[in-house]
Amino acid sequence: MKKLFKSMFVLTAMASSLLITSCGEDETADDKVYVAPTLTVNDGVKSSSASLGLQYVPIKVVASADQDLKLSKISITRAITGQSTAVVAEQVDINAKDLVRTYVDTLDVVIDEGDILTYTVKVEDSKSQSTTTSFTITINSMVTSGQILLGAPDNTTNEYRFFGVADGFRRYRAGSAGADLARDNSSKIDFIYFYNSAGSVLNAMYSPDFAFAAGTGWATEVSAWPTKNKTLYKLTDINASEFDALVGSTFMTELQNIDFTTGMLDRIANLSVNQVYCFQKSDGKKGLIKIGSPAAGATGQIVLIVKVEL
Repeated sequence: MKKLFKSMFVLTAMASSLLITSCGEDETADDKVYVAPTLTVNDGVKSSSASLGLQYVPIKVVASADQDLKLSKISITRAITGQSTAVVAEQVDINAKDLVRTYVDTLDVVIDEGDILTYTVKVEDSKSQSTTTSFTITINSMVTSGQILLGAPDNTTNEYRFFGVADGFRRYRAGSAGADLARDNSSKIDFIYFYNSAGSVLNAMYSPDFAFAAGTGWATEVSAWPTKNKTLYKLTDINASEFDALVGSTFMTELQNIDFTTGMLDRIANLSVNQVYCFQKSDGKKGLIKIGSPAAGATGQIVLIVKVEL
């Protein structure tokens, strides 16, 4: 009887041990902590600007599930100021640990100057864990400069002779010493100014790639530039008041009404107050430039105001 009791005790103890071990293993598996998916959209850029001509928005998605898990779903939505939210893309059959894909939103809605497009991207894994990120696009089709002052060749007070749209219409100087040198920033220069008393040239704007005759104008200066952008001009019938009133969609409409395929010049000479010229830069961007006041001589300065599409 004692042997039987002892045997039953041993069996009971073994069963208890197995039960405890089994429960421990189950709890370890059930309690494993998984990390939510990683997600990067458009290489981490959170905001940007675009013009009214925006038609397609690429959305680059790079996502990964935690070890032993797979991605199960992705959804992308777009919200626009004053409009309802729309589904751009939704995929429920990913079934992969990693996702690298570029989705494209074809804009079939009306957008206006100042609108903000907000894109929200959400990925989920097989444990229903999710990660969400978003980015915005602000519709800003144009930019207007302040007064741009450029000195004529003999002006020792204002030594700036060149400028570009980049870096807030930054101006540059000629020569090889000092700050803001054109030769160090030639890729950013869209406009060249020179005053020449010969003939009827006087105040003139040039394309950076203009072929100055040897020994004239900025021939020596430009020869040292590694980049010579091409900017073409044409006089318009837009008056100063109309120029001042152009903003956003009205500015873009005005540009569309101009024929940029004919009559474009790489130099516009004998500039006079309140003339408005159109121009097209090397990158295809178009704009308008108003002559605020021209220099009265080689020691004077010209005043310009520019409006350009982004």
